[in-house]
Amino acid sequence: MLKKGKKFLMLLLALALSAGTLAGCGKTLDRKPLEGYVPSDNAAESNGGFVVKKDSWYYFINGAEDYSADNTFGNVVKGSLMRISETDLANGDYSNTQIVVPQLIITQDYTSGVFIYGDYVYYATPNTTKNMEGQVESSYLDFKCTKLDGSETKKDYYVQLSDNSTPYRYVQENGTVYLLYADTSNKEIHSVNTSTGVNTVLVSGYSDYAFDTNVESGTVYYTMAVAKRNTYPNTSNESYNQLYKVNASATESAYEIDLSDGYTDSSKKEGDEGYEMEYVNLGTLVLDGIGSSKEYDVTPFNHDFKAGLSIKSALGYTYEIVKMTEGRVYLKITSLDQSSSPFIYALADADVKEGWNSVTSNPDLANPEGSALLPMAATTDAATETALYYVENDSQYYIYLDSNNVIHRIKVGSGAQYIAEDVALSRGQEGATLQYLKDGYLYFSKSGTNGNALWRIRYDGAQADYNRLEGTAADNDDYVATQYLKVDYNSSWYVPETLNGYLFFSNAESYASNYVYVMKDPADNNALADLNDKYQEVQDAFTDISKKFSNASNASKYYYYTGSTLTIYEADHKDEYQQEELEVLEAYATCGAAHGFNFNNLKDGETAYNVQSYYYELLGARNEADEESIANSLVTDLLLTKAED
Repeated sequence: MLKKGKKFLMLLLALALSAGTLAGCGKTLDRKPLEGYVPSDNAAESNGGFVVKKDSWYYFINGAEDYSADNTFGNVVKGSLMRISETDLANGDYSNTQIVVPQLIITQDYTSGVFIYGDYVYYATPNTTKNMEGQVESSYLDFKCTKLDGSETKKDYYVQLSDNSTPYRYVQENGTVYLLYADTSNKEIHSVNTSTGVNTVLVSGYSDYAFDTNVESGTVYYTMAVAKRNTYPNTSNESYNQLYKVNASATESAYEIDLSDGYTDSSKKEGDEGYEMEYVNLGTLVLDGIGSSKEYDVTPFNHDFKAGLSIKSALGYTYEIVKMTEGRVYLKITSLDQSSSPFIYALADADVKEGWNSVTSNPDLANPEGSALLPMAATTDAATETALYYVENDSQYYIYLDSNNVIHRIKVGSGAQYIAEDVALSRGQEGATLQYLKDGYLYFSKSGTNGNALWRIRYDGAQADYNRLEGTAADNDDYVATQYLKVDYNSSWYVPETLNGYLFFSNAESYASNYVYVMKDPADNNALADLNDKYQEVQDAFTDISKKFSNASNASKYYYYTGSTLTIYEADHKDEYQQEELEVLEAYATCGAAHGFNFNNLKDGETAYNVQSYYYELLGARNEADEESIANSLVTDLLLTKAED
């Protein structure tokens, strides 16, 4: 019996039609269109994160909200999708924002956020439907879309999933947007055509899979076990496995697979449910681990095997996916002939094309450099999932943190360890998590006070550049790991994003409530170090004041956060301070001097840097409850208040 994808598609299409899920966004929730949006097919910048730019607008998720919060359409502020024009962003008019999607944009998959294609934004939001007990089942995710002017929001959903940590991304293939997601509990990868509503199972029963870290890529790599002949229904697998790839646009199997010989249940009759082993796999075979010892035990899944092929291993190979980045998949490949010695290889997806053979393309571990794959490492210690990989000038590199807390940059070469160059970028980085590479900088995080701290360093220098005593790093902070002020970003949300000279982050500091803040990203680490110096001067001022006037120190902090002394001078507060305390406060606020304190240095020309807004500010708007709570906390924590009668 032939197994093809068409049979499954027809069933799924019928279900989709009956559910009325076809035709774009379908039935919509309508609002008055926002002004200023001009339709276009231009590509979005930084697609798939929590901040995306399309034409002259930045779209951003307005802070980290809990998925169980009220998600009534039209009521949501925190966690909604907002926009700001590039003009207002450039002018620092950060409050001139509008809500595009008045629903929560929340999932527990923080590798994906919002995606913009054409005139629509695609996202996931917690379900708002109540169960029989009247409880909102907010742990379910609804995948939807909204027009970029906010006028139309899909009323129903493309698909609803019960696991709010489901890995997903929206991708565009040949003009069609697909929702690609992994059902990890059932070992399935799905693709939903947002134009037709058809939900296609691309593969069922994968062992491991990897989406590309480029979230706009519609290609998925995965491994599959190979079922032994004549073992179904108590199926056992071959010792080797296989590597496949599939695109979100796939609609049927690339192969005709006959399972009538050796993959049927002899206790059942043909036509009975479960008579023949179910096998759903629309992917293309990339590497087949079959060894020469299996020449007379070929299965229907060994699509490229032919008698007489040169097979480099007797027992075969196993594959484990390390990571997929920018169209290259990094693999741990083990020859079962010498299973204690796995190698790490890189495979460019673009190389898997017509003429590729999944059997002969396997590496010869006795001569790895003669392989169709690029040998990366002879051990699995450094080239791991947490490493960052990139290609520059046709050379392969990776960056990793070693067990001694040193960040290394490795240029892949030949020789026993495949290392052409090993550059120690930064030492003493205990607990560092490598996040991403951008514009010549490595961004990494370490534990902060309330969340994570963000750091960066240039990664493209020579070893001598990183010498703090005699190298470039002696007077150029680009080659020194430099922290972004004392910024604490939400460690349970998206990693901060840099885009067009701005840094966006969910602020986990006190009095911020995990809303998104924005700062103008210093051009280089020298400018960042200068900014750090200014910030530290302000913190030192608080410390100095507290030694003589602790109340004035707290009041100065209040001014730092709010940029205003109006509340302090209200009767309920002012009368609780000594006159000299108020004079010290006034000196701090005006960058003046009083009682032995001189704050004239807290200015850059005519611009004071004694307020938080000099460094970063709230982007968007808080909801009323948070606005009131933060205002009250600032007063309670930092100001003296007259006791109530």
